[in-house]
This record gives sequence, C-alpha cells and structure tokens, in this order.
Amino acid sequence: MRLRINPKNKLAVIIEIDGVNQGTLPRRVLPPRFPEGFAGEADKEETGELLELLRARAFNLLLDWLAKSEHSTLQCRAYLKRHLFHPSLAEEAIERLRQLNYLSDERFAETLIRSYANRRASRRAIIAKLREQRIPSSLWEPLLAEIYPRQEASSNLRELLARYCASHGELPRNKLREKAFTHFFRKGFELQDIQSAWEALGKPASG
Repeated sequence: MRLRINPKNKLAVIIEIDGVNQGTLPRRVLPPRFPEGFAGEADKEETGELLELLRARAFNLLLDWLAKSEHSTLQCRAYLKRHLFHPSLAEEAIERLRQLNYLSDERFAETLIRSYANRRASRRAIIAKLREQRIPSSLWEPLLAEIYPRQEASSNLRELLARYCASHGELPRNKLREKAFTHFFRKGFELQDIQSAWEALGKPASG
C-alpha cells in the first residue's frame, strides 16, 4: 500500500493511503518509523496500525465534542469531515458512540425543541430545524406534541403579537395588521395561526 503523511498544520498531519485521505492525527502520536513527510510503501500491518490510531482519534474527537453539548448524527458527520476523516471511519465512530448512548438523535431533538420552545419560536420553525438535521419524524413528532403543544404555541403567539402591537401602536390598524402578519410569518408562524391570534387580540390600542 502507498502511504503518505502530509502536514496539515503545526499540530496535525493527514494520513493518506493509496491516494485517499483517511483522516488526521496529532503529530505526537505518529509512530517513530513514520515521520512527517513520509511517502512510500507500507505493509498491511503498518497501515493497520495507523488506521487503528485514526479510529481512536475519530472516536475521541466526537466524544469530547458531544461532552460539551448534544449534536445530531448529521452534525457529527460534518464535524469529522472537517477533520478529513474517511466516511467509513466516521461512520464507525458514530455507530460506536450511538451504541454507547453518547450520541442520540432523539435526545438532540428534545434539546432542540425545548430550546426553541423556551424562545417562543413557531412550531413551523422548530420543525424546519429538525428536518434540516434529517432527523426522522417518528423521533421528533411525539416530543414536539409533548413539549410544545399547539395550545401553548398559540398562547405564545398571542402574547408576542400583543407586545408587537403595543410597540407599534402609532400605526393605523390596517398598516399594523400588514406589518404584524409579515413579521410573524417570516418568523415561521402559520398565517392561519397569526389570523387567529389577531382576532383573539381584538382591536389594538391606537395610541
């Protein structure tokens, strides 16, 4: 097998086997017989040793990252891709972390829903974020219904709309309605929900 060890930065090198990047390693863990800049033939045992180092590196990088906050599987793939890990090594690390329950899309979805619900985001905006992470609806739909039911979302929208109208009370009613609908639709609220909140609010004070 053809092996190349290319510099990445002051602390890391890129391991390339048969012309394909396998990932990055800290310079300090390189076996002495494979100095930075090495280019030549390596047998199966030698490349196997480097691949094991790469597997451990991918796992530990993700483990440290997940220890700081929850992340989705999609985010984990992107994180290892930034470190130039081959997709097969990335998937091994991801699957191992999933089996150990350090990585959970369901847990990530719950964290995301709670965070956006606390900020009184629209359900549509939350769903868009979940779909952006390619999380199966079977995981997040029950969580969304439990954590952020439609009644609570509607109540939040009415309160947000009331504040918005109070801060723009100098506007004529028709102009205020137009601006309010545009504002909340851009934030991800459904038009029918905005209409319901507007009707529930009644005629805003004209100031």
